[in-house]
Amino acid sequence: MLSLALALATLTPPNPANLYREVLATHVKEGRVDYKGLADKDLNKLDAYLAYVADAKVPADRSAAIGLYVDAYNALVLRAVIASGYPRSVLDVKDFFDAKKHKVAGKTLSLNELEKSVLNPFAKDPRTHFVLVCAAVGCPILEGTPYSGSDLDKRFDAATRRYLAGPTGAVASEGLIKLSKIFDWYIGDFGGPEARLAFVKKHLPADAAKRAGATPKVDFIEYDWTLNKK
Repeated sequence: MLSLALALATLTPPNPANLYREVLATHVKEGRVDYKGLADKDLNKLDAYLAYVADAKVPADRSAAIGLYVDAYNALVLRAVIASGYPRSVLDVKDFFDAKKHKVAGKTLSLNELEKSVLNPFAKDPRTHFVLVCAAVGCPILEGTPYSGSDLDKRFDAATRRYLAGPTGAVASEGLIKLSKIFDWYIGDFGGPEARLAFVKKHLPADAAKRAGATPKVDFIEYDWTLNKK
């Protein structure tokens, strides 16, 4: 009976979500990605996950749906970097976020459409900007575990705080706070200048918030588009 059970187990196809989990665990370390290692060893796993995502049904549960979209976006960015031959920067690839269309949950979309026309209007949560990864050193780090199936509120909050605690997210000095260009490009998602500052101060380390003061001047950090390769 045991040998039969083992035989049946080997015939059962792996869960695509687990394949993506394996890809992240193996090839992502401290936010840096071993793109070549992924391409050489586990591209079939990433492609199997993306094939699953293409026709997946959007979960009825809101958090599960957001998790699906976030993971799909990040996985598609990984695949697009590999398909582009590991460029020095994704900005070196013409229309990296717009030219190619991808199928996600039955819809054919560019990366920008997935983010701006699907995920962000659905989630209505500016913290999504700190879990979507654009393959650049200046963007939030890619975590080593998928978002699907986890406590999204807790992880989104942790990702936001981590980004604002680092030099690519925010740098505070007396009466001044320099922010990632994410806060400039997507100011509408943060509710305008005053709401943006309130959001930042809520998630900023306490010492940095104190240093900046109650009404700091806001400036922006030059975005580092260098590929986030390991």
